[in-house]
Amino acid sequence: MTVAHGLAVDNLTGELFENTTLPVVFNDTRQHDVSRWYSEHRHVIDQQLQQFGAVLFRNFKVDSLKDFESFTQSALGHVAKYVGAATPRTQLTQAIATSTEFPADQEIKLHNELSYEQTIPERLLFCCLDAPQTGGQTQLADVNAVYQAIDPQIIEEFERKGGWRLIRNYDCGFGPDVLTGFGTTDKDAIKADCEQRDVKVEFLDTGVVRTIQNRPAVRAHAHTGLPLWINHIAFWHVSSLDPEQREILTSLFAIDELPYATLFGDGSEIPDEYIDNIRSAYRQSEVTFDWHQGDVLLLDNYRVAHGRKPFTGSRQ
Repeated sequence: MTVAHGLAVDNLTGELFENTTLPVVFNDTRQHDVSRWYSEHRHVIDQQLQQFGAVLFRNFKVDSLKDFESFTQSALGHVAKYVGAATPRTQLTQAIATSTEFPADQEIKLHNELSYEQTIPERLLFCCLDAPQTGGQTQLADVNAVYQAIDPQIIEEFERKGGWRLIRNYDCGFGPDVLTGFGTTDKDAIKADCEQRDVKVEFLDTGVVRTIQNRPAVRAHAHTGLPLWINHIAFWHVSSLDPEQREILTSLFAIDELPYATLFGDGSEIPDEYIDNIRSAYRQSEVTFDWHQGDVLLLDNYRVAHGRKPFTGSRQ
């Protein structure tokens, strides 16, 4: 590690991993209770979170799910629901779920949690109860830096065309079914849920339930006003599919019939070369760190995108 800015809190110095810009790491040597320590130093830690977007607590006393759940109450208070069920997860407690359960050999690309909703969670907490044997890093990216790295003409086009659009098709034979996505198959309940979330819903004769939602590609940070690239535009664009998967799916479905599709806000297609530019901006901004058992990571979900690298061994 290299000292980032020499901030000492209760004899612990906030540092950065070598050659990275985040997260700030507080490395404990006395096994403090992380919930109590955070509560006592909340103001200073929150300042670090606002400045850097990510804070890692290492070697604190976090031995169990119960320890982590206690910290969620201190650091988050109210825990938002995981709406839309876009990826498979297992609910462990009322407040805590596993991270996305994609196959270990697949990378989960950078994204801001629930960026496709009207209101997204301000903070995320991750905890490593079981470190992978190899890989499995949670990659991070400052989405203000991502915004700065994207071709300005691309950003202007998203603004001119009403942001971005996400289309999802449930029960199309691929991806989540209706029950998984909404927790119910009752049409009235689904309509009410979508109306509350500003999502258009269509019930097709084929049994497919289609949702359409428009969101801004860029949002301003609530506290700093910084412009932030917050969306799933590249994440769910058709060009992000494995080439073989893309060939199969596009031979079966039109663009608006795919399990997931991202478009401009006016419904026109986003060129592949635009997505290549966005992916490049993410890569330029990406940093990683290796998980240690007991690590807890606090993220500003507006400022920092996250993902997951492939891994071997168990990982929780």
